[in-house]
Amino acid sequence: MKTKEFRVQDNRLLFKCPCCGKRRNYTLLNVRRKNIKCSECGEITKCVFNRRPELRERQSGLLTLTTREGKEIEVMLRDISSKGVGFEVLKGKDLRALKKKQDISVTCSWNPRMFRKSRFRVQNINGLRVGAMVKR
Repeated sequence: MKTKEFRVQDNRLLFKCPCCGKRRNYTLLNVRRKNIKCSECGEITKCVFNRRPELRERQSGLLTLTTREGKEIEVMLRDISSKGVGFEVLKGKDLRALKKKQDISVTCSWNPRMFRKSRFRVQNINGLRVGAMVKR
C-alpha cells in the first residue's frame, strides 16, 4: 500500500488516485490519516493529511529537547516547517514535563544546522505527539 500526503483546506480534500488518476472530493473532519479506496480502479491509498497553510516536510530522527527548567527529553522528529516542528515523546513519563505555551529549545546531534533558531513554544499536545512553533 502506497502512502501519499494530501492537502486539506476548509475540511475539503481533492483526492486523485495515484494509479488511474480518478479525482473525487471528500469532506474530512479531525482525521490525520485514512485509507481511501479508489472508486474507479479499487486501489487503496494510505493518505496523510496536511491541514497547515504552509507546507511541512516529513522528517525523522532523534532530537534532544530542553525545557526552561533544564530537563532534557529525547524525542523523535516527525515533521518540520518554516513555522514550527512536530515530534513524538518517546517515554510517556517525560511528557509530564511539557505543557502548552511552555518555552523549549531543540538540538539535533546528527545535523546541528537544522535548528539554528532552536527556541520554540509548545502549541499543542495530542497523546505522545507534540507541536511547537518557532518563538520570535
